[in-house]
Amino acid sequence: MRRPAAVTSWLDRRLSARVLLVWAGGVAPSMLLPAAPVVRALLLLLLLLLALAMRRRMRWGRTAAFFAAVVAFNLAAPGGRVLLTVGAFPVTEGALSAGLAKAFSLTSLLLLSKLGIRRDLELPGRAGALLSLTLAYVRYLLDADLKLLARDPIARLDGLLLEAQAAVTAPSAAAAPRSTAAGIGILAALAALSWTAALAGS
Repeated sequence: MRRPAAVTSWLDRRLSARVLLVWAGGVAPSMLLPAAPVVRALLLLLLLLLALAMRRRMRWGRTAAFFAAVVAFNLAAPGGRVLLTVGAFPVTEGALSAGLAKAFSLTSLLLLSKLGIRRDLELPGRAGALLSLTLAYVRYLLDADLKLLARDPIARLDGLLLEAQAAVTAPSAAAAPRSTAAGIGILAALAALSWTAALAGS
């Protein structure tokens, strides 16, 4: 089984996998700052547009379910003005605002992992090779259709891990791209925008 090409977009062809990983690691802390939900929503929208432009596989249902679960979990700790009551459960302004902020942040981090971990990532040294392999498995499992696990969890999980092993260890026919000034400039602009928006909105 031959691994699918990692480079699928104009921007990917102008960036090495290592530069993408460093960029994602540098942007990630900005997603954790206590910014307003509207700022977090704009940053999430920016990452969604970038993921689409870079042709990353998106699991919209899984992403929406993750977002909703984070919000629902935070509603269990009510605080502030009551906006509405669902049965005997009050939905408060403070809990909803905190839940949305956390959901936007965590979903943004999930998207960053899709953008920053590319299948041709190769880090130097033995520890780097192990980390690269681990990240490749994480990326493959994030892209996998986990709904199939509901039918036969044990057998399907075993098959999924075997598929992941074949996919991440198969040689790639495409040469790894080198970073260009244009690619690095775009990433630098995106990082500056993310940090500026997060600091200004905190």
